[in-house]
Amino acid sequence: MSDKNDRGKITLLAKGYIGVLKGGMIAAYNKDGECTTCCGGDCKPYVLARKTTNSQEPVWDLTPYQRPGIAKKLSTHWRIIERSYRLQYGFGTINDERELVALPNQFRTSYSYNGYMELQIGCEDENGNIEWPSL
Repeated sequence: MSDKNDRGKITLLAKGYIGVLKGGMIAAYNKDGECTTCCGGDCKPYVLARKTTNSQEPVWDLTPYQRPGIAKKLSTHWRIIERSYRLQYGFGTINDERELVALPNQFRTSYSYNGYMELQIGCEDENGNIEWPSL
């Protein structure tokens, strides 16, 4: 997505604003500053949620992330990963409704030590490679 600082001229509206980007593209933003059109920008990988799991708290409830609109526009994939050991525990796609397809209801660890879990959102490039947030 385009950066708000990349715009040239803007027109303020009651429900947001329309901007002409420096490159000549037009972008429409809602009152929260979110682009409501395909702004022609890049998808940026990000961490949607984090949870530390261990024997005292073995379950991570993922149901709050099972709804349309949870992912940002242009996002293509999700994964559940443990940061320290870089172990992937789940993977899926994101549909047109920006919903994490086939995200399980929960993640359950069987380990006693802390697992630093993340629900990451990735972006597929033009070559089919998925870019994830830095570990």
